[in-house]
Amino acid sequence: MSTAAHERLALLGGEKAVTLDVSAVSRWPVVGEEEIAAVTDLMRKGEVSTSPAVKEFEAEFADYVGARYALCCNNGTATLHSAVFAAGVGPGDEVILPSYTWWATAVPILASNGVPVFADADPDLFTLDPADVERRITPQTKAIIVTHVWGNPAEMDGLMRLAEKHNLVVIEDASHAHGAELGGRRTGNLGHMGCFSLQGSKPMIAGEGGILTTNDRELYERCVALAHYERIPGLETDRYKKYRWTGMGWKYRVHPLAAAMARVQLRRLDYHNDVKRRNTERFDAGIADLPGVKVQRVLPEARRVYFEYRMTYDADRFGVPKARFLEALHAEGVGCGEERYGLLHLEPLFQEQDLYGKGCPWRCPHAKRRVTYERGDLPVSEDLHARVVSVTLFSHPADDVVDQYIEAFRKVVLNLDQLRE
Repeated sequence: MSTAAHERLALLGGEKAVTLDVSAVSRWPVVGEEEIAAVTDLMRKGEVSTSPAVKEFEAEFADYVGARYALCCNNGTATLHSAVFAAGVGPGDEVILPSYTWWATAVPILASNGVPVFADADPDLFTLDPADVERRITPQTKAIIVTHVWGNPAEMDGLMRLAEKHNLVVIEDASHAHGAELGGRRTGNLGHMGCFSLQGSKPMIAGEGGILTTNDRELYERCVALAHYERIPGLETDRYKKYRWTGMGWKYRVHPLAAAMARVQLRRLDYHNDVKRRNTERFDAGIADLPGVKVQRVLPEARRVYFEYRMTYDADRFGVPKARFLEALHAEGVGCGEERYGLLHLEPLFQEQDLYGKGCPWRCPHAKRRVTYERGDLPVSEDLHARVVSVTLFSHPADDVVDQYIEAFRKVVLNLDQLRE
């Protein structure tokens, strides 16, 4: 492989490094005849609203994760709302979570009239920093939500020690991390509850859907009571059976056709994760010696998966803005771009603090203190967000394409001086 030094950048008239068609190897999701057959089978049976297939999938997924219970919902956001409710979050309660995550990690807290408290990220893992989480714990803190962002398991040991010390519930937002492992245990079985999205871009899909996992019977029963009224009579204990006709007013039942699709996807999950991991490890190894670009660090005891791929670029090192760096990569044929996630603490919903028109939950009578969100509150997350670059993830065997991507990155990074001329 060429070192790519002293080559003319394609942006400036040189030859492109990536000449192969990447569309086939980056295609996602993968839906085959088995998924189609599973869905049409339920349609022929007339099982289009309820079906035994749902509980069969729950049992299979719980076994895969290593959890005692699994509960399907109509989307991943619903699983997070269910988990926040199950944790007992209510008016005046605070939940600590990352700002560098999708909005669905945070907004269900507001639906329970809880107050989000954003904590900073580890600059290398991109996930919650337990030391910063500890600094933000107050007597009002009820729970911690941690996102295994882009499929990379967070530092759970530290978070679980904090939870035990302060009697907190830890909710894993594992919507990126189906099949990831930490210390030999799968995500969804590392905290008190795990929440997975099965939306169409995720590592395994149901079209739309979600599934929650837990080992705690009380937490599971509270999730059922919130939004699965039809299941309340079958609960092991009697505590919530008086709500069997109404639940708590929510309805999060999954579509059985989605569960049928997800059952097939589960059988292929490890294969797809392995393919993405092999491609990405090949790419990471090929650029490991390049200055100014750094891949997301993985804990030694972790086995990550890849929902999407992120790295960081150090513009200050080269004196070339990130936008210009991306422009040069695009010219070489690389699929890449800016971070598509914002930082939640800077979004209008949290800046305005007036979700319900009366200042709730921030100015709820039960709130013991005023929580605000300012630029500069999370210096690591804000710096990280400014440096993150997204790169196309290859979902199918793609050695030749990966090698051309490596060559493109080497060419651009080793010739950035051409962009300063």
